[in-house]
Amino acid sequence: MNIDQLTELSYEQLAHALYVKGEREGFSKVTDKTKWRENVTAEKLGHIVHKKISAGAGKDEYGSDAYDNSNKVYAEYKSKAIEDKQVRNLLQEVRYPKKGTLYSPLQVNGVYNGAYTHAAIDSYSKCDHYFSVFYKEKCVLIIKVNTKEVVSQLRETLNKRLSKSNNTTTNCNTVTVSLGDTTKYTVAYKDFSIFGGDQ
Repeated sequence: MNIDQLTELSYEQLAHALYVKGEREGFSKVTDKTKWRENVTAEKLGHIVHKKISAGAGKDEYGSDAYDNSNKVYAEYKSKAIEDKQVRNLLQEVRYPKKGTLYSPLQVNGVYNGAYTHAAIDSYSKCDHYFSVFYKEKCVLIIKVNTKEVVSQLRETLNKRLSKSNNTTTNCNTVTVSLGDTTKYTVAYKDFSIFGGDQ
């Protein structure tokens, strides 16, 4: 099926096809939230994605979305969808040619809803962390964020929340990495049709 045939399908038909493909591969609801992005990320990295959306506390795979069989370690995935105007930040294009000033590097973040206790954060310290960037629902970049950086940011946010007497939520603990800070991550996958250059 070529791209013209695909675009003739309705959104409902495309969504249903995605659901059926996931079901046939053992996923109860691959269309739930951004579960389908986990499958895309796992394919790019050669990982085995978990069939269930969330593993229960106390299980080995708790705090992870997939298993890296090559390195025998669990992997947690986060994803960010960008719009046209953010591509210039992703690519760090020139903003002011005369000065040679570039657009600021893209900030890639991941929300860790399960990181609301130090015990929960401990489970995240036992897996690798991959943040994917999607553009027009295509995976264009995956970075592997240093686990120490992830854990450090999660603990810092949690400690700030715990110190407040009027803390209303312990959820949505976010880790943010600037693509300009290459000491905090390594590139695990890059779509060279977006970035240009040789593979």
